[in-house]
Parts: sequence; C-alpha cells; structure tokens
Amino acid sequence: MQKDVIYIDVEDDITAIIGKVKATKEKVVALVPPKRIGVLQSAVNLRLLARTGELNDKRLVIITNNQALSSLASAAKIPVAKNLQSKPELAEIPALEIDDGDDVIDGEQLPVGELARTADTRVDAKEALAASAISGINIEDDAPVKATPPLKGASPAKPRVKSGIKVPNFGSFRKKAIIFGGLGVLLVGFLIWAIWFAPKATVVIDARTSSVAIKQPIAIGPTLETNAERATVRAASQQEKVASSVEFDATGTEDVGEKATGTMTLTRSAPGAVSVPYGTGFSNGNCTFTTQAQVSVPGASPVWNGSGFGVSPGTVDVKVQATAVGEECNLSARGYDSTVEGISATGSAMAGGSKRTIKIVTAADVQKATAQLKAQSNDEIKKKLVAKFGVSTIVIDESFTAGDVSPQSTPAVGGELKEAKAKLTSEVTYTMQGVPKDQLSKFLDQTLKEQLKTDEQQIYDNGLDKVKFTGYKASPASSVVLETTGQVGPKIDDAKIKELVKGKRFGEVQSQLKEIDGINDANTKFWPFWVQTVPNDVKKITIEFKIKNESGK
Repeated sequence: MQKDVIYIDVEDDITAIIGKVKATKEKVVALVPPKRIGVLQSAVNLRLLARTGELNDKRLVIITNNQALSSLASAAKIPVAKNLQSKPELAEIPALEIDDGDDVIDGEQLPVGELARTADTRVDAKEALAASAISGINIEDDAPVKATPPLKGASPAKPRVKSGIKVPNFGSFRKKAIIFGGLGVLLVGFLIWAIWFAPKATVVIDARTSSVAIKQPIAIGPTLETNAERATVRAASQQEKVASSVEFDATGTEDVGEKATGTMTLTRSAPGAVSVPYGTGFSNGNCTFTTQAQVSVPGASPVWNGSGFGVSPGTVDVKVQATAVGEECNLSARGYDSTVEGISATGSAMAGGSKRTIKIVTAADVQKATAQLKAQSNDEIKKKLVAKFGVSTIVIDESFTAGDVSPQSTPAVGGELKEAKAKLTSEVTYTMQGVPKDQLSKFLDQTLKEQLKTDEQQIYDNGLDKVKFTGYKASPASSVVLETTGQVGPKIDDAKIKELVKGKRFGEVQSQLKEIDGINDANTKFWPFWVQTVPNDVKKITIEFKIKNESGK
C-alpha cells in the first residue's frame, strides 16, 4: 500500500499538521515528530489528529520510539511504528497488578472527582486494547513486526506457555517428498534408458581385398550423362569475372603546337594566266608554306606609262600555312622560292607559330604493360573459384583458364599523357571445372562392377578418396585422365552379420566372424562402457569394414 510521510517541525502547531494531513493524497499517512515532541505531547491534539484522519478517510501512523508519546497515541487510537519499515501497532497499556491486603482502595471512599477520573481511565484502557482499530494498516508489507516494550513501571506481559505437542512442518515434508520423488523418477528413467535404449555396438570387420587400378580418359561437361561405357561424367564449372589494372610509363614523344600563317603574293610577268592549286608550297630556308586555296594568277598586260608602253605583271594574294609547328617559322616579310614555273612569290610577315613536346603512349608501351598484367598472381582468384564448388566437388586444378584479355589503355596509343602514369585495365573471366563426388562415385562403381570376377565379390572401396586428375584438355571438348585404385573382395552380407552377432559377447562375436571366408579378424566396440553384450535390436548394430589388400596393407 502506498503511504505519504509528513515530517513535523518543532514550530508546527496542530492546525498546520492537520492541514498537511488533509492535503495528502494517500490513504496511509506516516507522521514523523521531531526529537522534542512539542505539540504532540497533548492528548487533545492527538485526538484532533485521529478525528481528522477519520473524517478524511486517512489512516495515521506516528513514527516514534518515545514511550510517553506511544501511550498518548494509543489512547487516541493512533498506531505507532518504530520506523518507516516497521509494522504499526497500538501500544499496550499494561493493567496494574492488584495486591491483596490494605492496598485495595474502596471506590466508595473516593471523592466524586477522583471517582470520575478513575472511570475515564478504565474506559481509555479498554479502548487501548482494541486492536481492531488498526486492521489493514501496513506501511511496508514485507517489514517484520516488532514487539512494543512495556511502559515504565509496568510489569512485562507473561509469556505464553508452549504446548507439549510438537506440530509437524508439512511444508518441509512436502518439499522433501517432491525432491525425493523427482530423484526417484529420474533414477527409473535413467535405468530404462541405460538398459533398453542406450546400448549400441559397432563391429569392425578386417576384410581381405584386392586392389583394382583405374586409369582412364574421360569426357566431362555440364550437359553429359555419367556413363562408364561411354566414359563420360557430368561435371560442373564456376566462373569469376575479375577487373585488373596495371600502371606503366609512356616512352613516346611528340611535338605539338600551332603552325605559322600569313599571306603570299604571287606574281606573273609573262602573258597568260597560270592556275596555282591548293597545297602548293613556297619555301624559305627550313620553312615551307602551302597555299590554303586554289588561285589563278593573271598574266602580264601592257600599260601606257606616259612616255611609252610598259608591262604590268599580274598578281594575286593567297592565304598560306607553315607545314611544321613552331616559332621558327614566324618570319618577317620576304621572298620565297616558288615551285610553279613563271610565278614568283613574296610573303607577308608570318606569325602564330608555337611548339611544345609531349609524352605519348606507344604500341610498345601497351604491349609491355599487357605482359605485366598477365604475369599477376592468380592464386587468390583460384581460391575463390575452388570455394564456390564446395566440399562436394573434386576440382580439376589444371582446368583453371583465363578468357580473352582485351586491355584498354588510358590514354590510348598516340594519346598525350597528362598524368604521371598511364594505366592499362582489363576485365577477364576465369573458369574452372570440377566433378561432383556423387557423379564420380557413380562412375567408379560402374567401372569396378564391370571388373568383378564373380557375383560372390563386392566393392569395398571405389577409390573416390584417392582420385587424381591429369592431362586436362579444354578443346575441342573438355577431357581429363582419371586415376585411382579401388578395393574389391568377397561379398559379406551386413544383414546376416548383424543377425549372427546380436545378443553375443565379445569373444563369441570374434570367433564366429573369423570362420567366414574373407574375414581376417573382427573387433567389437560397445557403448556405453557398462555394455558387454551386443544388443538384440539390429538397428543398434553398426558394421564397419577395415580394408586390407592382398599384400596386407
């Protein structure tokens, strides 16, 4: 039950305390007075508090060790607790012991006032003994109940006399019965398991066999059916696409820049026009300029010069451009050697020529980088492919192949290298083949059955764990040479062996099995350790073969 705690100050009067009690929201209110009790020393104030609690449906508890306050609170029907964790109770007001003799006071001889006070005392004592007034009040449900010491001058309550009959503890008896009953059930269950369910036996037979070597080329492929007669086995393949790259140095150089340009004036001093085609060159020193258009140079014509007739040559201007880049062809105006007969050429100032040397990628650079790319280790790629197959497939190591390598150079061949290094990238698809163990085991069983001499022989080991693949060829169809060694020997029926050994002890099993043709020795393993006899249930008997070939290995 929730409670509210009110700590009373020395200065608080009864009105303030009553106001705090009314203001609380909890049903149980614990009043903690100061060391100096103060206002609570008055019985009237305590009765006012009790009345306030009744009117406001509050259950009051005073937290104190003071015996005087405990007695006053008991008279006001207010329970008292030693602390906030103790169970509240009404303090007992011990009755006075009446001695025989002269100590008896006659009430008729008392004055009226004393007689009235005596009556009130008897009434208060009876009310203090009413424990029903605090039923249901509990500050802390789990707190232990402590006894209230007697008031000063009062005689302690007489202890109850214990009965001579000891009441049995049925709760303890019930616990013991459950524990021992459970242990008994477990013991019975263990015995049932140990006798009927647990016993098992493994019979290890040492059988003498002969080795059969197998070395045969087989065709493998994902679409083939496993068939020993056709020497075909269904295979599986895995692929891994890997992008790889390598950086390399560019060794080529090239001059780049702008070509000088200008205007060329072509002159003809003879009659008749002459056509000058596009690209006609005119040279001066190491620089040659070519025309950028086809032009016609008119022939010379007669002119009157005031004193007679003279000859006026025909001229035409045409745009020209240097054949090489560089500043060396930025020439001043000058004459040029003409390659056209009857035409002379004079050029204007040529300008705009510039040159710089750059690094370029050559074909030899790419070829060298491709060799470096192919030389990179493929061990990690091979491990990834093997992991894809899992443990149920035997991987053919020689089948690891790489697809076509189509490297891409950045920059391309002839391109300018603008970074510190050129880069060659390639995306290659790697392939690997393997043979599933179930398909290979099927092929080996078929092959060994064809080599059994009689029906009285059987296969003990088809050689799956010793298989080796060599001589892998990828084209025109995938093929590989299969090598292994199988073990065949006399046919021993497992079911008959189980029927023979059931219910027998170790020595009996060993002696009877040695009499069977093809069995050299036998050993029996029992489980658990206390089992000494082979179970009668054949489902709990396991037959294992320990192979020895004719040479004893």
